[in-house]
Amino acid sequence: MAAPALLHDTDWVGSCEPHNPVLDLDILSFCVRSPHLVELAFTLADHGHTHVGHVVRLTEFTLADLANGDPGLARDLRLRLQKCGLDTAMVLEGWSAPANEVAADTLD
Repeated sequence: MAAPALLHDTDWVGSCEPHNPVLDLDILSFCVRSPHLVELAFTLADHGHTHVGHVVRLTEFTLADLANGDPGLARDLRLRLQKCGLDTAMVLEGWSAPANEVAADTLD
């Protein structure tokens, strides 16, 4: 059996791919399995953070602010992100919203 430290390092390396497919999910689909996060997902989308890739760029303090000052909701969203190898306040070089969403934004 591999040492626990090696398993942790392997998980970290696996999550450092240049493009995590979860980034392209819309935030509503990402939060739908956690009913207590759905209202926060709608709020995030209303503020232009329509995809997970947009949300991971936000700090936990900004998420709490958008959650009407509830740090528990921000923490729960952060835990869901971490389960997917992501976190808050990430720097995503080269990521942009999927093409179908970019086109939809120009229609508004």
